[in-house]
Amino acid sequence: MRVFLVVKSLVPSHLKKDFDDWYENEHLSEAKQSFSAISASRGWERENGDIHYAYYEFDDFEKANKILKSEALKKMINIYDKKWSHQIDRTRKIITISQEI
Repeated sequence: MRVFLVVKSLVPSHLKKDFDDWYENEHLSEAKQSFSAISASRGWERENGDIHYAYYEFDDFEKANKILKSEALKKMINIYDKKWSHQIDRTRKIITISQEI
């Protein structure tokens, strides 16, 4: 079963370019490694260009769910908050893929 930790960030327009560069060049790969994720990907919502999603893939629910309470996530939250000074609201959810064709 494929499982994703999905991080949704609401990025103020004036921070979008810097945020995008930082996520591309530093944060996505650092988080993937820290979480021991199978893969990591990210993108921007088309309807609201200020909403960014990051997807971290795991091979089972337990591994993904453990990340939500892990020191690795705390570390990444601290890095994120230090960089963005709590200017970016975000949420995290675990999504399980129930069917693929």
